[in-house]
Amino acid sequence: MDKNTLVRALVWFAPLALATAGCAKTSGRSGQPVDGRPPMSIPEPPPDSSVTPVDLGPGDRPRADAAPRPCQNLECQQVKCPASATTSVSGTAFAPNGTLPLYNVMAYVPNAPLEPFKAGITCDRCGVVVSGRPIASAISNHEGKFKIDNVPAGKDIPLVLQVGKWRRQVTIPEVKACQDNALGDPNLTRLPRHRKEGDMPRMLAMSGECDSLNCLLPKVGIDPIEFGEEGEDKAITFFKGLSFSPASGPVTATSVVGIWRDETELQKYDLLLLGCECFRELGNKGVRAWQAITNYLAKGGRLFGSHFMYVWYEFTPDPGLAAAVTVVTDPASYVTPVNPIVINTSFPKGKAMADWMKFLNPMQTYGQLTADELFGDLAATMPGTAQVWGSSGPNGGARIVSVNTPVGVPSDQQCGRAVHLDAHVFSTKKLPVGPITSPQFSYPQICGKDLRDGEEALAFLFFDLAACVQSDQTPVEPPPIIVP
Repeated sequence: MDKNTLVRALVWFAPLALATAGCAKTSGRSGQPVDGRPPMSIPEPPPDSSVTPVDLGPGDRPRADAAPRPCQNLECQQVKCPASATTSVSGTAFAPNGTLPLYNVMAYVPNAPLEPFKAGITCDRCGVVVSGRPIASAISNHEGKFKIDNVPAGKDIPLVLQVGKWRRQVTIPEVKACQDNALGDPNLTRLPRHRKEGDMPRMLAMSGECDSLNCLLPKVGIDPIEFGEEGEDKAITFFKGLSFSPASGPVTATSVVGIWRDETELQKYDLLLLGCECFRELGNKGVRAWQAITNYLAKGGRLFGSHFMYVWYEFTPDPGLAAAVTVVTDPASYVTPVNPIVINTSFPKGKAMADWMKFLNPMQTYGQLTADELFGDLAATMPGTAQVWGSSGPNGGARIVSVNTPVGVPSDQQCGRAVHLDAHVFSTKKLPVGPITSPQFSYPQICGKDLRDGEEALAFLFFDLAACVQSDQTPVEPPPIIVP
């Protein structure tokens, strides 16, 4: 080893040695908490350091007979507590509005700086090591509550809240050793309202005429500064469907027709939010659009559609995706459905949604929700391919369905996800009517601030759609942690 290399090694390992000697003591880091992603006082190795970050797969975990490596960074502040005590952090994960608790949000302590997300759709599967090399993690339950054990003790401890590409890093002013540290401030444990506070998925919101699916966006707390139109650098880009209501998006938005048929443009959006256009409107889609959306889903895209957006399943060139949902084509076979929608609690996430809605509104009937308008356009669903989340009478037809994609491959090879509502949970017919030049009758002011009964289910599905993809038959789990 030459002299310069030796000097760099001493500079890097000297603080680590001191920290190792005092693992039971709190840190002297002095960063100030800020709104958004605070800078982390975690040293990074020099370019030629022998300490190389690696993703831990099953083959990378330490052997039982291997000597433990020295602790690194915040690992050195993880305290061994007496008896059954542990140093923990607990709290509630909230939507950006700070009032709606969320299920299936990852909460973890990173031990390295977070890496930026890759732009555009990605294959986000559950069970892999997330950015930041977490050393302690948990997942929020149906009440939004989480508890992270074995958290480093000391001042200015970083905490990350993440679901899919929703991600916010905050700083806990102090974590006291060998006790639970409850976080009671919703502003500390909510997802970002805008990108100055953290990361958000990039979304395409199509304004249809017959439902108010897009009203979900301001109601869950997304700041309108992130609402934009084609060509603007915003988290959410609005486009008009062939039929359009000013209650579901800006009147100046451009037509979505060109986007349907441009696979490259589609793949810039992590999630498509497609409100009903009142009719199938096949004229603004076509063969290129069917192929583009099919490819988009197979590569990791997410699609949330209502009612006539079933056309993406009906006309897809992928036989497997087409078989997932069978659409009624014979009017004589159409059965007029009735409320309520009964949630399917036979699989983990369905049970979680029913429990979550009951937690939000203890007075409502467990496992049921009401939509403004129901439809009977789904004749059948393919078991093992389409997951039915909710159904209603008189024939028990599916009203809420999800499909993981690509169809026909093992769940650990699937990347994309689609959710379909054969309903208008919040119909534009329920909104007040007035001149669109008046702010109170245009988007987003016309939506109001509070979620209506039934809209909570949309919020649950919206954030679940953004989450990593896994088998619907498997309970959600915290992200893997890096172990010494």
